[in-house]
Amino acid sequence: MRISVIIPAYNAAKWLSDAVASVCSQSRPADEILIVDDGSTDGTAGLCATFPENVRSVRRENGGLSAARNTGVEHTSGEWMLFLDADDTLVPGALAALARLAETTSAGVIYGFVLQRRHEAVEARLHGLPYAVGDPPHPAKAHFWWTPIPTAGAALIRRSLNSKVGGFDENFRQVEDAEYWLRCGVTTAFAHCDALVLDKSCSPHSLGQNSEGSIWYRLQLQRKFLLWCGKMRIDTGFLATTPADMVDHALKRIHHEKAWGILEPMLAQAREMQVRTPWYWRAWLTAHILRLTGARRTANSPVVYSRWLETPKS
Repeated sequence: MRISVIIPAYNAAKWLSDAVASVCSQSRPADEILIVDDGSTDGTAGLCATFPENVRSVRRENGGLSAARNTGVEHTSGEWMLFLDADDTLVPGALAALARLAETTSAGVIYGFVLQRRHEAVEARLHGLPYAVGDPPHPAKAHFWWTPIPTAGAALIRRSLNSKVGGFDENFRQVEDAEYWLRCGVTTAFAHCDALVLDKSCSPHSLGQNSEGSIWYRLQLQRKFLLWCGKMRIDTGFLATTPADMVDHALKRIHHEKAWGILEPMLAQAREMQVRTPWYWRAWLTAHILRLTGARRTANSPVVYSRWLETPKS
């Protein structure tokens, strides 16, 4: 089996060397290592020229993480792919652990544990628990409300699977992994290699730590997934959920995390989805109070995917 490691990099000169070194030092070497410079304006392009010959790079206009990953797919040929973020590192033995299981299973996604560090590495938690293991549609059900696999860098993905589900959706600038796992999760089985494979650091300013974006895009990816399944004629009864469940989940998170910037756009989403629950009216009252007290704050034009099937991108 051949493994391609794809490293999207945007203004990543501070971390890229460590990411590349973690791949090059694997006991089971990658068959391809490709850096996708996503229009960086720092020293990333120059740094790419200093790596060993087996580390290739391509440059594209800035288009976001999903676009960079898709570009990496186009420029590699491995049967299996791993998408490593430029500020993460593979732990020693990661590729060997993932590859051993990949060679003995028909699953399309093989993932392991992630050591996720926050706030300057003071806090660390273990993610990547085997909650998504099983045949479809179980992996999709496991990813609908939260994300057991926190990043694509913790997983080997079959190239044939990536082609079948259409790659990463370039509309999503946040939670793109979660949206991708949903499509994969109704298409193939997921397997877990029971080994720590990735060391991930999250700064307080990273997209993944933006609570308003996380809440907003979670609802959007859920709505898009249901539309996609309808187009693909996939029964989503396994989710046992309703539009009211989805909206209430988002509104509860908004109140819990005081993410008021997306409160009014979320109420608009509820009205579009014809949802009028007690949580809707509580949120409506909160929004009214915020307006009266001058504390109203609205996020800048959040992207809506309710009419995703009508747009040219997929």
